Amino acid sequence: MKAKERRFLHFLEGSDKHFVIPVYQRNYDWKQEHCKQLFNDLIDVSENSRTHFLGSLVSIYNDNGEDREYLIIDGQQRVTTLSLCLLAMYKIIEKELLDTTIKKEQIKDEYLINKYSNDEKKIRLKPVKNDKEAFSALFKDEEDFIENSNITINYKYFYNRILEEEISLEQLFAAIRQLVIVEIELKNGEDDPQLIFESLNSTGLDLTEADKVRNFILMKETPSKQEEFYNDYWNRIEKNTNYNVSDFIRDYLTIKERAIPNKNKVYFHFKKYVNENFFTIEDIDNVEPLLKDLLQFSKYYKAIINSSSNSNTISKIIYKINKLESIVTYPFIMEVMHDKEEKIINEQDVESILNIIVNYVFRRLICEVPTNALNKIFMVLGREIKRYNNYENNYVDIFKYVLVKKRLSQRFPENDEFSEKIMLKDIYNFKNKNKLFLLEQLENYNNKERVELEHLINNNELTIEHIMPRKLNNKWRNMLGEKHDEIYHKYLHTIGNITLTGYNSEMSNRPFQEKRDMEKGFKHSRLYLNEYIKECEIWNENTIIQRANILKDRALKIWEYPSTNFIPEEDNEKFKLYTLSDEDVSFAGEKIITYRFMDEKEKSVKSWKEFFIDVNLELSELDQVKFKQIVFEHHYDYDGVSKDKDSFAIDGFHMYTNLSADSILTRLRILVDKIGFDLDDISFTIK
Repeated sequence: MKAKERRFLHFLEGSDKHFVIPVYQRNYDWKQEHCKQLFNDLIDVSENSRTHFLGSLVSIYNDNGEDREYLIIDGQQRVTTLSLCLLAMYKIIEKELLDTTIKKEQIKDEYLINKYSNDEKKIRLKPVKNDKEAFSALFKDEEDFIENSNITINYKYFYNRILEEEISLEQLFAAIRQLVIVEIELKNGEDDPQLIFESLNSTGLDLTEADKVRNFILMKETPSKQEEFYNDYWNRIEKNTNYNVSDFIRDYLTIKERAIPNKNKVYFHFKKYVNENFFTIEDIDNVEPLLKDLLQFSKYYKAIINSSSNSNTISKIIYKINKLESIVTYPFIMEVMHDKEEKIINEQDVESILNIIVNYVFRRLICEVPTNALNKIFMVLGREIKRYNNYENNYVDIFKYVLVKKRLSQRFPENDEFSEKIMLKDIYNFKNKNKLFLLEQLENYNNKERVELEHLINNNELTIEHIMPRKLNNKWRNMLGEKHDEIYHKYLHTIGNITLTGYNSEMSNRPFQEKRDMEKGFKHSRLYLNEYIKECEIWNENTIIQRANILKDRALKIWEYPSTNFIPEEDNEKFKLYTLSDEDVSFAGEKIITYRFMDEKEKSVKSWKEFFIDVNLELSELDQVKFKQIVFEHHYDYDGVSKDKDSFAIDGFHMYTNLSADSILTRLRILVDKIGFDLDDISFTIK
């Protein structure tokens, strides 16, 4: 590796020189604001007659005997942007739009093209795929420009800004000459570009987690192999995931590792996973199987995020899951789709599983079960199913069994709880997407002539109507009876009193009979939600409850509670997963089996005491000063003798261990939180 300070233009100039942006680099994404800042800096350089440090520029030099090729590892945004500025200057000089002493050939031949190369290699800079086409088009006539590209947009910005003549072309060119870089040239076959790349991007600035993953996979390959892998795999993965590759890889790792990576640490978790399962930095001959696996799972991801399975029925169910915005289910759904691909289950099994997921998620929403447990549940569902013998022949039944056996914050609300909650829940103030989902499903259940409620509501053709109005008048008070205030406050926003109409403003707080019988009133409605209302003579507590019961019975059919005949063998009763964030759960009398700290491998423990000691030791190693401070602050140290069986020694003091499971977890929550970790970073299984 060689590093030296030099002028930026000296880096660009020279005959038969080519600058290649490798395919593993992301597209050019500087925006107009970045170009504006660069141009302002150039004006400042010109006015103050000084140099300007542009940063480091890392490249790998390849000499193939015909020309000199530089692969730009770091600095492609700056190289491309300044090339656009130089090209804009050249075009303005060529068209004689401004007076200048600069020769157009001076810019074109020294910095933009290789004069004597063939057409394919004439343009000196070769950006990534689509950017390359846009950059090449700028050398042609304006009608050939590719408008929907940052390349073209930024070129036009420089072109127009130069024409404003804030500084002359001579002053601008002189300012560009004053730009200084630190050029870091790596020797092909000797220096490790990945390590250099990680060092330069250790702060995580600019690059997404997916950018880092792509570079890690492709950087070590030859340019031709990079091109092949990019076109055959990575670019297709990007398209399949709608370019949300970071989120996809996070879900992919959740399946593979049974642990959810922190959003900002996806790359490091991926690198660890790859090194343990596919290849190491030193030996990446097995990169193609990894890319094949990623591509395969990206196809499942595409079907999920776009609700676009080959099966119309499956697509409709996934659409429901997406309407509920239950993205934590994605890893498990991808695993289910993969199991279908592997012929472990069939299409009907997938339909059943997805319907149960909808029912599980929605029942929990209605019953207000905390959602923080959901990501952990779907993280390990696949593993829980596959722990049972002969799961291939009982997949759906085992899936049902695993879900209905969950308790507390992980529970599948049963019919009694769901019935009670849905009848008395404040539906009107329910989160908008969930309220719409509820009403749409109730309206369209078993109805071939489906009403597109979402479209009608979004267009204000249908709105929420309170049958008993939000503001009571004397006629309504008389109809409701002596307990009108109590009835009003108890039932106003509940499912029994909520419906849909296209004539909300006309109905207002009119008496019930007028709402029912008026032109386009409830009697004339074609909505199922209004069927019961049109037959009522009065509207009071009894009719509200009766309608709520009708809708509740319909809801029990729509969001059905699963039944299963699966009975596991005694020795196959499996473990339940929790994290420290499950503060509403008591673990008294429960036996802990394993635990996992952050991204470490799962560890077996024989008791809560052993778990407590292990985690304390790990926390102490991570931040000894803060750990001691918290222990002393909360009086967790033990002042008895060091040999006491109810304490353990750590960092020169003793900690008391004769504690219940819940006391141990309470202490660990305080320690973990105050040291600065997430409570979900520590998970454990109980039997």
